[in-house]
Amino acid sequence: MFTAHFTLTHWWIAAIVAGLALAAAVQSLAAKPRNKLIAAASVVLAAGLYTALRGSGDGARQALQLFILGTLPLAVLRLVFAGYFRRQLALMRSGQPIEDITGKQQAIFFASFVAVVICIVIL
Repeated sequence: MFTAHFTLTHWWIAAIVAGLALAAAVQSLAAKPRNKLIAAASVVLAAGLYTALRGSGDGARQALQLFILGTLPLAVLRLVFAGYFRRQLALMRSGQPIEDITGKQQAIFFASFVAVVICIVIL
């Protein structure tokens, strides 16, 4: 594990970076400019609040690790599936209905999510 030497300060820095990455990923999915800030702030604040409440006392390091493990894969997957999201947003903005997700797409997303989480856990 590459993070064995991390202090609590290092974990806080990593959690802030993961939160900012998630905020950037979530805001890019909003269809209207006004909703970008709302989407980014609400997701990160909710996750951060939960982490802060669960991470008091001796559990702070573990709470930060779980926060990173929960947020970073979502931000990475936003990059992996950027083309799919771009097509869906273009359809939505043009007033056309978005495409339904297929079983194959769900399987690929789930497999990608598991792979990203495993990579993050290993690193």
